[in-house]
Amino acid sequence: MSRLSLFARAALAALPAFVALPAPASVLTLSRQDDATAIVRDAASGDVTSGVLAASSDRLLVPLGALAADDAHHLLYVAVAPDPAGAMPGAPVAIVPVAYGVSPVPSGTVVAPDGMTVAALAFDAPASRLVGLFVDPAGIAQAQIFSVATHGGTALDPPVTTPAMGGCCRLAAGIAAWRATSEDLLMVGRRDGDTEDHLLRFDFASGLALTDAYPIAGDHVVALAVDAADSNVYAVLRSALDFTYLARVTWSTPGSPVTLSAIGSAPATCCFVGTGPGAIDGALGARAMHVFGKDAATPAAMQLYAFDLASGNPTVANAATDGYGLWTDGAAVVDDVIFADGFD
Repeated sequence: MSRLSLFARAALAALPAFVALPAPASVLTLSRQDDATAIVRDAASGDVTSGVLAASSDRLLVPLGALAADDAHHLLYVAVAPDPAGAMPGAPVAIVPVAYGVSPVPSGTVVAPDGMTVAALAFDAPASRLVGLFVDPAGIAQAQIFSVATHGGTALDPPVTTPAMGGCCRLAAGIAAWRATSEDLLMVGRRDGDTEDHLLRFDFASGLALTDAYPIAGDHVVALAVDAADSNVYAVLRSALDFTYLARVTWSTPGSPVTLSAIGSAPATCCFVGTGPGAIDGALGARAMHVFGKDAATPAAMQLYAFDLASGNPTVANAATDGYGLWTDGAAVVDDVIFADGFD
């Protein structure tokens, strides 16, 4: 049996066990331990809700932010990579489905091209497809956008790929957001020759690999998310003056800087937000962008912060949690975290 089939079978053998999760209103984490076990926890309380789940024959790593949720079918799609210190360090990166409800796991496994990894992954619900970006960590091979038909959560087709334009891209790990109304995958990074970060727009509606880039002047974007209710784009930024704040992101002419409209006046001592995943909840009257971060005064444990979309004020939703991704399930206040900790 080939290394690929062994790796895919090991991944699929471990991941479909993650089906017995609590009610949709729970905030969950999935921690992968050093002994290759996996534990589902309630992110708010830290309590183990499902005990120790299936152990894989080899530890699997998750690229930051490389997961996407089909909340209508309670299916999660996760990019997994072999642990360099594990038994199969040369196995390819694969995207595998995880059922976290009553729906069966769809058939099929998506494999990245040789030597490439998944820089971003999102689910396009109207088209029932996964979309994302394959990149070469060594920066040699050209990046590729891809789409994968999911057939209503029943089966995964092989990826359909399109080469990204030349000179693309050095990307900020895990900073990505899907804007369903325009079918854009938004990321932060630099093309060859860029001297500052840009908002990069990968246009899946037209099939163009990269149409527009907009400079981000001054402050540093550390998390990005789209509000599904109105398609507004939000970012959490670290100011050049060394404080963290929430802003709405808009743009106009390609090549012109984005407009960052700060919301409220977050305290300068708020937090240091970890670069990576962000998610906006759908709770009326309590709408917020959720991110991982650490307290600025005592940066010990990673925490889950909620930045209010109206006031910009951050609150701590959990004082001790961590993870490799966030997603919102069906407009409920749900921040599910997958593969937290355990790799260090």
